[in-house]
Amino acid sequence: MAFIGRGAYETINSTLVYASGKTNTEDEVRRGYVQVLKMGLMHYASRTPICSLIDIGFRRTVKPTDVIDPWKFWVFSLGLGGDLRGESQAKNSMFYANFSANKVTPDIKLRLGLTGWFENSSFDYDGKVIDSSSESGSINALVVKSLSDHWSAGALLSVETSTYSNLKSRITPSPALEYNLFPYAESTRRQLRFLYRVGYEMTRYRDMTIYDKMKENLLSEALSATIEVNEPWGTIEASLEGSHYFHDFKKNRLEFGGEVSFRIFKGLSLEIDGRYERVRDQLALAKGNLSLDEILLRRRELATDYNYFVFLSLSYTFGSIYSNVVNPRFGDWGVPHMEEYD
Repeated sequence: MAFIGRGAYETINSTLVYASGKTNTEDEVRRGYVQVLKMGLMHYASRTPICSLIDIGFRRTVKPTDVIDPWKFWVFSLGLGGDLRGESQAKNSMFYANFSANKVTPDIKLRLGLTGWFENSSFDYDGKVIDSSSESGSINALVVKSLSDHWSAGALLSVETSTYSNLKSRITPSPALEYNLFPYAESTRRQLRFLYRVGYEMTRYRDMTIYDKMKENLLSEALSATIEVNEPWGTIEASLEGSHYFHDFKKNRLEFGGEVSFRIFKGLSLEIDGRYERVRDQLALAKGNLSLDEILLRRRELATDYNYFVFLSLSYTFGSIYSNVVNPRFGDWGVPHMEEYD
């Protein structure tokens, strides 16, 4: 947590670190935040007239000991889920499973993730039953080694399959090198990272592609720049990435995305979120015409030159500054949920 002094305390800045356990409950995490906030605010409270009313105590005696971790800093997660919904003329089912194993230390980052997804829809239209299904799966493994305060090296292995993208299998090992203009120790406040990677794609397709391919091995490269800034006035997150295949430089993609949140003045905030992709590298598009249900239900990828989305919100909050009472009666009844706007 970065404590930034304002007004008479403008020169008093500090940063405190709080690390919560992966298995901590929300209440335990909340208590940890509160404790760090108390310690951080002592810098300012000690310079006020109420400092004589503050008492500092030590809850217990702790002897320095070496950290013994039987898990060797590994954290594992397993998830299973599904969704069933229907009506007299339509039914939909979705199931997914995922697994992750992560080890993160200042010197090395290791991440492994496995995901599987299956969805099936059935519609009764004019006495005819239309069935449509989609499935995908992926395995991602990442290893990153810290080289210095500004440099990192690593590699990503990606394995994926998808009926939507016409992929029977795609295996892509990608070594990469990253430079951060600011020291990584300042990453919670500001980052400007440049990442270069080279990937070797070994692809097998489900159906013949528009380029008359059932399999191919291709070499590609990508360069990205990412900036993240957290300041009292708001936050900025933006990234720009360009990539292409070596066998044909016209097969390329340019991606730009970002999010900006401004605190215009007390109570008034503006948020802008968006992404744009110029697409020239759809090598996996299936040959032939797609059925109507594949198009309407987005079961197959369509040819496109670009895609984008833009989100803009302006919010203003005003009223009592003392209304912090929690009343759980009737729960959230009467408050619309986000899915009602889908």
